[in-house]
Amino acid sequence: MSNLMKVTLCWVAVFSMSIAVLPADSFSAGYDTAMLSPATTMMGTRGLSQVSSAEPMGAGRLTINLTSTWYKQDMAFTGTPPQGADVATGVFASSFGVNSYIDVFATAAGYGIFAGDYSDQSKGSVCGGIQGALPLPGLSPLHLGAQMALIGGISTSQINKNNADGYDYFNTRTYYDFVGKIIETLVFGNDSLGIKFHGNQGAAMMLQNDNRKLLLLGAGIQASVHPMIVIGLELNSRTSLDSLNVRTDPLWLTPSVLVRTPYYFNAELGIDVSLSKERTGANAQRALEPYRIFGGFSFSFDLLEKKRRAEREKALAEKTEMDKKVREAQARSAMLMRKAHADSIAMAKTRAEEQRKTDSMSQKAREDSITLADLKKKLEEERSKRPDMEKQLLSTGLLLLDAVYFETGKAQISINSFPYLNIIGKMLTKYPKLQIEVSGHTDNVGNYDRNITLSQARAEAVRRYMIQVAPELLTRISARGYGPTQPKAPNTTADGRKMNRRTELQVLNKEVLIEYN
Repeated sequence: MSNLMKVTLCWVAVFSMSIAVLPADSFSAGYDTAMLSPATTMMGTRGLSQVSSAEPMGAGRLTINLTSTWYKQDMAFTGTPPQGADVATGVFASSFGVNSYIDVFATAAGYGIFAGDYSDQSKGSVCGGIQGALPLPGLSPLHLGAQMALIGGISTSQINKNNADGYDYFNTRTYYDFVGKIIETLVFGNDSLGIKFHGNQGAAMMLQNDNRKLLLLGAGIQASVHPMIVIGLELNSRTSLDSLNVRTDPLWLTPSVLVRTPYYFNAELGIDVSLSKERTGANAQRALEPYRIFGGFSFSFDLLEKKRRAEREKALAEKTEMDKKVREAQARSAMLMRKAHADSIAMAKTRAEEQRKTDSMSQKAREDSITLADLKKKLEEERSKRPDMEKQLLSTGLLLLDAVYFETGKAQISINSFPYLNIIGKMLTKYPKLQIEVSGHTDNVGNYDRNITLSQARAEAVRRYMIQVAPELLTRISARGYGPTQPKAPNTTADGRKMNRRTELQVLNKEVLIEYN
């Protein structure tokens, strides 16, 4: 084993133990947990050291991995390094999140064999691939995906030529291989604190010579026991599809620990432990040496984080300003109500005094009674003249804003909708006791979270415009986006989806409708 690798592995161990003693709340001292890099494989994708996760990296995330491995050739035979040799590999990997569902990755590996005065430092292999995840609902704990990769062997000689043996089989290739995998991940919790279960099932096919086909199986448990500490346990196997023999072909268990820092930097240390049974007979062989040690570092950056953070800060500033205006309006309203109450008391006292002083007040009361009857009659006449949309709102507590239009995928109100909203706003001022909610709805086409956000933005746009038309509505009208959660018709037809894309007014305090009806 080279002195450089010994120093590297010792440094990783010391670094891991020193970071592990920090308390979980150390992140609260100015660090953002969003700066944590995800746990990644030796290929740079999400997961443990050799078991992939179906979770995508995320749009704009760039990850770089550097990993070193070492094992000693304890038992030598034809096709393996000399007995007692130190076998070391170095793997450079990088991945990039193209969008919310697609990642691309690439690796380059080299290896060296050191035994006394003998030394063979050779090229290894290169790999490029793509991984995709199904667009399942955002709150689903289950992630499903698939991975495809092409491995190009650039080694001068293959280590462990027998039965696709050896930990470093794919990193020391002399031929080309195509690898395909199905990946499942079940998540409980989150990246900071939680448990994940990964399952990988795949196959590899050699594209030259005998077209050897291999069955690749992997499973892993990933536990984030602390925002800075991730513990992993993996089980992997590699065996021929033509003659399955999991017990004697490569089968290994991998415990590992990953240390994360709030600077997009991770350090990992682990060991592969062979579970393979030794082959017996005239040509006794073993698929794997007893163990292999590995350690590495990774750097991960969210290239779109500044943009996303600016959008969040802008939204927060707008909400803060709106809350301030609401509080000011509520304070003015409370002051006016107190003044009105005081004026009402003063007026009642004045009327009582006048009634006691003169008999004419009785006559005025009779005249007022007649006037009140006339007002009631006029009110009944006014009710009979109400337009249909006003009658619908007061009778059902719900009004479809069928003349409000938006551009596709946007929350900007069409200018053609302004006259209609002007009428609606003025209408609502006639009923000061109604509490109104503007509700936005979408069909189920597209991303669920994006539909919720779009429906909320459209409802907010209608609310803001109506407050401009009638400022007295400020404290009585709210907005909420329901996305696709409250369809009125099946989303299986174009007409149904069109009906579901709507904006409505609904009365929140429907008991008041009795008074207005």
